Amino acid sequence: MNNSSQLDDIRPIAGEPANDSPIKPIPPLDGSINVEQDESNDKIPKKRIMLAIQTISIIIALILSAYSFTIIDSLDDPTSKSGNDATEVLVRTEGREADHICTEGGADIFIGNDSNRNGILEEDEVTSTTRLCHGKEGLSGPQGATGPNGIPGFDSLVNTTVIDYGNESCMYGGLLISVGLDLNDNDTLDAEEITSSEFVCNGMIGANGINGADGTSGHSALVERIDPPQHLCSNGFVINFGVDNGNGDGVADDEIMHDDEIVESLKICSEPLNFGPISDFFVGVSDGYSSQCSEFAWSTTHSMVITSGSDSASGCELWTSHGTSDTTQQLIDINPGNADSSPGLHLGFTSLTVNDEELWLFDANSGVNGRELWTSNLSASGTQQLTGYSGDGIIADSVSIVWMNGLVFSDSNYDLMWTDGVSLYNLFDAPFIGLDAQILLDPVQNKISSHTSTTFVVDESGIWFSGIHDDIGFEMHYLSNDGQLMSWNLNSFEDSSPNAILSLGQSTILVADDGINGRQLVELQTDGSHSWLTSMTLQSNGNPPTNVGENLGLNLLANKIIFDAQISGVDPTVWSYDLLSNTVTELSSLMVAPSERVEPVILDNRIWFDCITGSTAEELCVSDGTTTGTKVIHEFQPGMNSAEIRGMMATDNHLLIIANGEEGGLDTGHCLWSFDVTTLQAKLVYDPWTGIGNNSDATNYGDLVGNNELVMFVADDGISGHELHLWSPLTLNDEWLIW
Repeated sequence: MNNSSQLDDIRPIAGEPANDSPIKPIPPLDGSINVEQDESNDKIPKKRIMLAIQTISIIIALILSAYSFTIIDSLDDPTSKSGNDATEVLVRTEGREADHICTEGGADIFIGNDSNRNGILEEDEVTSTTRLCHGKEGLSGPQGATGPNGIPGFDSLVNTTVIDYGNESCMYGGLLISVGLDLNDNDTLDAEEITSSEFVCNGMIGANGINGADGTSGHSALVERIDPPQHLCSNGFVINFGVDNGNGDGVADDEIMHDDEIVESLKICSEPLNFGPISDFFVGVSDGYSSQCSEFAWSTTHSMVITSGSDSASGCELWTSHGTSDTTQQLIDINPGNADSSPGLHLGFTSLTVNDEELWLFDANSGVNGRELWTSNLSASGTQQLTGYSGDGIIADSVSIVWMNGLVFSDSNYDLMWTDGVSLYNLFDAPFIGLDAQILLDPVQNKISSHTSTTFVVDESGIWFSGIHDDIGFEMHYLSNDGQLMSWNLNSFEDSSPNAILSLGQSTILVADDGINGRQLVELQTDGSHSWLTSMTLQSNGNPPTNVGENLGLNLLANKIIFDAQISGVDPTVWSYDLLSNTVTELSSLMVAPSERVEPVILDNRIWFDCITGSTAEELCVSDGTTTGTKVIHEFQPGMNSAEIRGMMATDNHLLIIANGEEGGLDTGHCLWSFDVTTLQAKLVYDPWTGIGNNSDATNYGDLVGNNELVMFVADDGISGHELHLWSPLTLNDEWLIW
């Protein structure tokens, strides 16, 4: 994990008032917008009819899918094939744009057998298609006389009830799906409000074959209804379809739907997926985040955020949240009183799994023992100090990485340490290193220490790291999983100062200085040998280069290493090294300062990064390893204004980017954009503070953090100051049906 970036300019600290700005309302967390109800009587029946049609369509699709499971599993196998030869039934849903069939758009539900067993329902495997079309908006009629106010309309509700095994309607269990209108407006579908009910039953265990040897018994089809994650959908449900076959970690024929037994899921939300602020630590326009209080991470295991946050009473402390504003609460006040413990300030938050329990490691200052390493299972009682140095054990130069189911980190003594979240060891005395290997390591372990520029890279065989060796200086080292240590003296005159490490498995490529030719690419082998790959010189005077791989680093695309180097001019440009032809090529002399602001991202066999040109200022750039494919790909700010890209991550076929963009000729300030790497189209997906002249200043503190399900970043909405915001990338695809 990289050290938290430290801002050089003066920033307001947590607790200080945010910059004066007009108070402006923001969208609600769920993204919905209140719309006045139509008061006309003649539209109420029409609305009820449409709701009933839509609800019945969904039920029909669900019954068809469950019926397919039941029929397939219950049919006799005339050839007596093993149950392992059977094909699975898959369900796929896709959104439907407006066309000649669904003039207002809608959704398609496809059902079929996975004939080629690739886990994907392909077009030639579809046996049943159900189309759900949105109702067409009627034409406006002539305006009539104003009538009396109509009674308010009623919400349509869908209720699912799990049916136990042995029920007379569903012998093997299943679901009862009931629909109706919420006549008493209590958000509950009462018995007298139900207008229609249908059973979706699990299939029975298949019979043995009738010819030849007996076939293997089949497994029941299962259907379950679960609530959606709080942070994604406030009102909806998820129906999982599966087979009780014991796949993965599942248990066969236990009548329980395990995650690995799920074949397909139908996800329905009655409103757009949630987005918006999920914290207001320092109530009002004051900031809950600052440059010294801006670390956070997402626990997939617990569906929970672990974060630092500052309020008016306890300073910067440890908080958790399930991804909604009403679940955000302080976990523990590590430094009691109005003093900052600043959790994760230098090492951030890192998760480990210890004895089947997820633990989070971070640094914090209790006010008594200095800044130490702490561990938490996301409960107050399970949050404890792990290390106990005399004074600070963790400093700004400390770095860390996960290796061998533990955390490798450097401490205030510049020693390399390893912990499993419970016990603490010197790296070379870690419990996974055998006694014989430890005996060989004893003479050298006291000679090796971390450097202010130490970097770690882990691969399947071990850990590569740069560090100081008392005999050879700041050089490269490799420690295998079984404790075999290898060191290289790449510069016999002084330090080689290695950086930009790229592991290739049995070897690694990095940038280092041999003392004569300046900074070049070199390949290290685990047998202790090495070979210099490049011999670049400055084009102006032939001197050795001093700036290689400083920002873009080394990145592998097919058989090429993409990196930055300053060979001509005053700024680095984009270069490639071909591993097959051993040639070095400048990919673009017009694009300078590549990846100066954010880490590069590899997606769709291309590398994406920020760069500057003479005609575009700083914008989004791309390279596929060729000169023609290395270019500025999109301008968020047309002309010479800079996009000032602050964050970038990949999700499916999109890049999510925090940039200062322009839409409709108006500056949006820093907010969240999506960029489709297939269509090369950018779209503004979330602006925390809308309006002319309003800038949410997104990721001024902290980073863009997340996964394919959610992303989080700190932004100012104009009301609560700099707080934590959440948005879901699932909005970009059709995984959820929004009804």
